[in-house]
Amino acid sequence: MNEYKKNKYMKMPKQKLFLLSKTELLEQLIEYYEAVKKDPFSLSIALWGEDLMDVISMRALTKELQDLADTHKKGGAVAAFNLPSVQ
Repeated sequence: MNEYKKNKYMKMPKQKLFLLSKTELLEQLIEYYEAVKKDPFSLSIALWGEDLMDVISMRALTKELQDLADTHKKGGAVAAFNLPSVQ
C-alpha cells in the first residue's frame, strides 16, 4: 500500500479524480494504459486503474440517475419509466 501512495503513477487521490472533466479523465485513462504497458504487474498502477474505473463508472451512473430525475420532473413517475399512461 505504501508503494501505491508514493508511486509516481498515482498522481491524485480518488477524490480529486471526481473533479476532473471528461477530457481530463480520458487523459488519465490514456496515461494509465501507457503505464500498464511499461509495468503490467505493478500494484500501484492496478490500484490507480481501479480508482479511475470506479470514478468513470460512478459518474456515468450519476448522469443516468440525473437524467431519470429530470424526466420525472417533466412528465411524472410514469414518464421516467417509459410506461404508457393509464387513462
